[in-house]
Amino acid sequence: MRKTSRKNLKAKIKTQVSKIMPDTKFLPLTKVLPSMITLSSIVAGMTAILLASRGEFEKAVIAIILAAVFDGFDGRVARMFNASSQFGVELDSLADSISFGVSPAFVMFFYATQNVKSFGWIVSVLFAISCVLRLARFNVMTGDEEVPEYWHYFFTGVPAPAGALMALTPIMLYTATDEKIFTCPYICMGWMILVALLMISRIPTLSLKKMTVAKNNVPVFLLCFVLFLGMMYFHFWVTASFIWTFYILTVPYACIKFLRMKKSFEAK
Repeated sequence: MRKTSRKNLKAKIKTQVSKIMPDTKFLPLTKVLPSMITLSSIVAGMTAILLASRGEFEKAVIAIILAAVFDGFDGRVARMFNASSQFGVELDSLADSISFGVSPAFVMFFYATQNVKSFGWIVSVLFAISCVLRLARFNVMTGDEEVPEYWHYFFTGVPAPAGALMALTPIMLYTATDEKIFTCPYICMGWMILVALLMISRIPTLSLKKMTVAKNNVPVFLLCFVLFLGMMYFHFWVTASFIWTFYILTVPYACIKFLRMKKSFEAK
């Protein structure tokens, strides 16, 4: 009886493994590339912690920006090469919890909040936990097929990468303006708590995936994009600060747009 149960268990394990790793000796590099990009995001996030511990906060912010870039590409590369898998989904979620939850929490702790004894550490822990909770909810909602159509134009709460970079805005503003107010630990703690609440909230925020540009406005859009690249090159920190300040201002707009679309959907 025991031998039969062991055989059944081995057969089940082999079936599950075969779903993740096909029964072949070699895999095309394109099948592994998305996971490599995801792991690069973890490397960038961990490097940000190391840089922050050395007091190199500007470089730490750049490392997390790089992690966000990797995070934006891994899923697209997986779909491009038909390399999507449940393993990749789980790996991406775990990577995000490190790069956009733990890493920003440590960077801000080294930057300012460590000067407020245990309260600074508590705020950093709360931020990391909020990011993990936000990712867990996102994973659950991804498999929910009963979400109304208008919800596809929005995220529920602030996405993890955006939340991480929003939390680091005081560092960007201080680097851009050299104003000491952006190094105040109490302001930084209050800001981190606000961002953490936005991540775990059910407030709708805009999704770039569904944003469109009118054909007549394409030349203007491209011109603005070139201007944006120039500003990023010559005034990186000012432009980065402006981006995340503008993103915060889009939250009320997203709420109004969501309510209008919901009302229109329910009226049908």
